[in-house]
Amino acid sequence: MSKLTEELSNHGCDMKVTLERFLGDEDFYEKCLREMLNDSSFEELGKAIEANDVKAAFESAHTLKGLAANMGLDPMLDIVVELVEPLRNGILDGMDVIYLKLMEEKKEYDALCLKLVRAEEKRPFFEEKR
Repeated sequence: MSKLTEELSNHGCDMKVTLERFLGDEDFYEKCLREMLNDSSFEELGKAIEANDVKAAFESAHTLKGLAANMGLDPMLDIVVELVEPLRNGILDGMDVIYLKLMEEKKEYDALCLKLVRAEEKRPFFEEKR
């Protein structure tokens, strides 16, 4: 197990099952994780909640639910589920608080990935957006 997947396991992610889904290819998993953490759905969800657009908020939350599930990010998935079901039923009340909770969780993953350096390439896991 790589340092990253070990850290994710320590954070509550089921990396054993997740890596089976990725056929044990940790490099591919890391590439997908980079893409997932940079997905526009995080920002789109916040904008939709702010604009009281329940349909757009649901679509973004549902996308994130699938991404978090596929990536094995169970702590993040638990938070996203708190968003998806009320949004599915047209409820926006309180979603801003849960969204902030989601973004705090995302920051933890971002920070974890930024501090880890891929040993074989000696470069940061992913570059920060500017």
